[in-house]
Amino acid sequence: MEGLLNCQIGFSTQKYYFILHDSVLLYCKKKGNRVIGQIHLSIAKVEKRECQINITTGIEKIILLFENNFEKDVWFDCIQKQNQKLHLEDELEKVRSLQYQFESTLKFVNKTIEQNPNLNSYSERLQSYGSIFIDKLSEIVDLLYQSAQPEFQSCQSINSIHTQSLKPAPLIKKSQKLKQQQFNVWGNVKNHILNNNIYNMKLPIYLHQPSTMLQQVATQMKYISILDRASSIRDPDFKIALIFGFLISQYSSIPKLLPLPSKINETFEIVDTYKYLSQQINENTIAFYATSPSLDYNGQIEYQFSFDNLILDINLVKSLFISFKKNLDTYKIYSTNHFISIKNLVTQKPEIVVEGNFIIDFKGTQYEIQIRSNQIKAVVGQFSISGTTNKLIANNFYNEELILFQKDEKEFEFNKHNPLLPPSDSRFRSDLISMLEGNYYEAQQEKDRMIFEGEFLQSWFNPVQADQIINSNEKRYDYKGGYFTQSIQ
Repeated sequence: MEGLLNCQIGFSTQKYYFILHDSVLLYCKKKGNRVIGQIHLSIAKVEKRECQINITTGIEKIILLFENNFEKDVWFDCIQKQNQKLHLEDELEKVRSLQYQFESTLKFVNKTIEQNPNLNSYSERLQSYGSIFIDKLSEIVDLLYQSAQPEFQSCQSINSIHTQSLKPAPLIKKSQKLKQQQFNVWGNVKNHILNNNIYNMKLPIYLHQPSTMLQQVATQMKYISILDRASSIRDPDFKIALIFGFLISQYSSIPKLLPLPSKINETFEIVDTYKYLSQQINENTIAFYATSPSLDYNGQIEYQFSFDNLILDINLVKSLFISFKKNLDTYKIYSTNHFISIKNLVTQKPEIVVEGNFIIDFKGTQYEIQIRSNQIKAVVGQFSISGTTNKLIANNFYNEELILFQKDEKEFEFNKHNPLLPPSDSRFRSDLISMLEGNYYEAQQEKDRMIFEGEFLQSWFNPVQADQIINSNEKRYDYKGGYFTQSIQ
């Protein structure tokens, strides 16, 4: 269900486009825009008043305002039915758990009876009682589903007569087997992330932002002008300081929702004043290559996920190389103890914390910058560097303040289409297109379907041979060329 509603948050009232999907109320400025907030109704208190619905999450209070009570009742009924559906799924899971425990106990008792011939008569009686019990459980499950179906169908019929173009909440399907595992959102999230299996993760679409992992990595190119500036600097210390500014700029655009996982060999390109190509090498590695008139920039990023107490930790291992064409200087960069924490992931105000170190190796000399809870410190020659992930400055001996990087609020444009894009480009993903159009129900279906599709075949990066790598633990992928030439052809 979705529609444009007046909403009061705090002391301000304005219109937002609301989407009710699986007991989560999403909202954005206009239909098709990026989601700017979400309310998990299962953990919220929902009350209806005269022409309004009050939703309290424990963190803040949101009031939905309606022109009449009929429209209010439509929304309130569908919110209640979605919560009932979630409660029903929990109850069914308990029944299935009970049935599984009973079957396990039955097998154990039967095995014990078989070892004692004097108890054979009890075995037949126990099997009979066990079959009756399992049949009764099956009937309970079917009755629960049948009783739930009319409620959700009534929600659909109400939507059809509503004045706005509203979509019905998805119906739950009747179970065919008791052993069929019911989808549990947070259990699924935790199990898959702990197993480092985000590539095959079947997460609800509302936990994702409308961009892919490849596109999120590409946001580093938003501040490539910092490296262009560094290429013309003669002072070696200030050049290092500017490179640090570019590295920190990558954390100014961290999303508060998860990007969509990219398929293996999926690509993403940008052609601007520079050329940029990234590709998903495996489930947890992205390689990229960028070139401009002043420099070449390439590397790879490995990411591992862990999830505990509603805190998502992303451990990053970065190996980067910057080569300036003017003087052929090459800088090797790698990260240590590097991770991003997204706290309160399921609330409306997730908190992002960056920790770790960057080390730049230039001609055998190493320079290090530390990030502690988004606070940054480093010393490079005469320059003392400090700041946050939004702004980084350098002070010299004369206490002059030089800005290395400052966050630009202008959003990075992900989805400009180019008629020469290959089919493997992220912009052609059907789930991403549906999200950008505001069709979250279709996006969920397309995302689930894509999990079972095969990977793309064309690879544009080759692993570097072990004998060409100084550090045996390092993994490197080099761009093998030909991508942009093929695109032009």
